Amino acid sequence: MLEKIKKDFKTITWVLIPVAIGINGVAGWVVAKLDLPAYLDTIGTIFIAVVAGPFAGAITGVITNMILGFVSPAYIPYWPVPLLVGLVAGFFARAGWFKRWWKVVIVGFIIALTAAITSTLIAIQAFGGTTLNPSYFLIEEPVDKITTAMIAFLMIQILPKHFLARLPRAENLEAEEGAGRTQLYIATGIVLLLALFTVLIMGSILGG
Repeated sequence: MLEKIKKDFKTITWVLIPVAIGINGVAGWVVAKLDLPAYLDTIGTIFIAVVAGPFAGAITGVITNMILGFVSPAYIPYWPVPLLVGLVAGFFARAGWFKRWWKVVIVGFIIALTAAITSTLIAIQAFGGTTLNPSYFLIEEPVDKITTAMIAFLMIQILPKHFLARLPRAENLEAEEGAGRTQLYIATGIVLLLALFTVLIMGSILGG
């Protein structure tokens, strides 16, 4: 087990983790500045989890959370959320669930449920209670995490194959039989549709 984990942390993994943390931060900052009802601050976490394993993804998520905690201490109690996002994404990727776009949608939904339940439990524990928001569980979090997972998947589809072959979890990225380049266009379309849905629909629901 330890040997498998060590293999995930190649030099290229340590190079990519800061890049992924930067992607998390920039995406989260842009979304916050645009005041969108989403986060998109785990794109890099999911990407690393897929290409370098669940533990590399978990580390990426936790470090991102700690850095954001310097900006806003409110982030700090929520460190288990990005940790679980990385683990869930990585283990599903290991099982072959990042080789087809429709599987990625399902994984995104599972990640959303994991994140929503965990963050709610933390809010109850850390802040003495919370009012459950049905739109958060049913719309906001699923849209955010499915979009995030699809963007990570899209990044993998765009990257050159010779680069992907050097990554620790290259086997997670091998397309299934019958899964051609069409996936790239489908993934792009889904991301654009989800982005449009987030801006037009979610904005009006939460703003009204």
